[in-house]
Amino acid sequence: MPEEKSESPHNVFISWSGNRSRHVAEALHEWLPMVIQAAKPFLSKRDIDKGSRWHIELARALEVTKVGVVCLTPENTSAPWLLFEAGALSKTVDRGTLVCTYLLAGFQPSDVPPPLSEFQATKSEKDETRQMIQSINKAIGSPVSEHTLNKVFDAFWPMLEAKLSCLPNPETNVPPRRKLDDMVSELLDLGRAAAKSRESVEVLDRYIPTLELLMHLIETNTPIVGSPPVAPSGGLLTSTLSSPFALDPINKTGEPSIKVNLSESMWTSAPPPKPLKVNE
Repeated sequence: MPEEKSESPHNVFISWSGNRSRHVAEALHEWLPMVIQAAKPFLSKRDIDKGSRWHIELARALEVTKVGVVCLTPENTSAPWLLFEAGALSKTVDRGTLVCTYLLAGFQPSDVPPPLSEFQATKSEKDETRQMIQSINKAIGSPVSEHTLNKVFDAFWPMLEAKLSCLPNPETNVPPRRKLDDMVSELLDLGRAAAKSRESVEVLDRYIPTLELLMHLIETNTPIVGSPPVAPSGGLLTSTLSSPFALDPINKTGEPSIKVNLSESMWTSAPPPKPLKVNE
């Protein structure tokens, strides 16, 4: 029996879903080894033999890959199989695997939803594709220098560019991109709502120290010396100071008490509260 190879023949995993994604994945499968000879891409349609247990072959390719390239279009970001492969690739990241999304059909990094947005996004343009190829070259341990790789890339880029420029029609309706005006308007609405919420809270902020002191009185059952002045309308006057109460060490009962600052300039009108019992 022939000995099984201990080393996998693949080191770059190309993930796809849908006609347009598959079109580019097949182009990358053919084009990548021309630019980086050490690259051995895996594409499920081409590289799993008929009759074999495909899930075992796929799991093996995902387990040993050094680089993952996920071909994304606006219509396939929620494709179950693509998300499964991307999730399997993410589990190997700790072992030094490079995973990037290759954005097609005008897809922008800001359009990519999670969890796919966690991967490094590459637009299918010349400069960003060059950067992705340089990263792949390093990740698979290729001996090709950056200078040589740039020359080879420039020579073979028109071939890939031609494939990128003639994408087939999508199988499903492409979700419309949100207009910039709509996104800005939504952000402004959220900002206004947050500002109004904060303003309503700030109205109560000045009463917090007073309320905390009153809670202390209730919890410790401390008597109060004096009573707050009465407004002309008949309502009680409420302090606008941060702390209108002062601790009086000893009252006539020999217990600690709270003395109210009765300076009328320190009080403003407020609706009359429920009557409180006050020590005389």
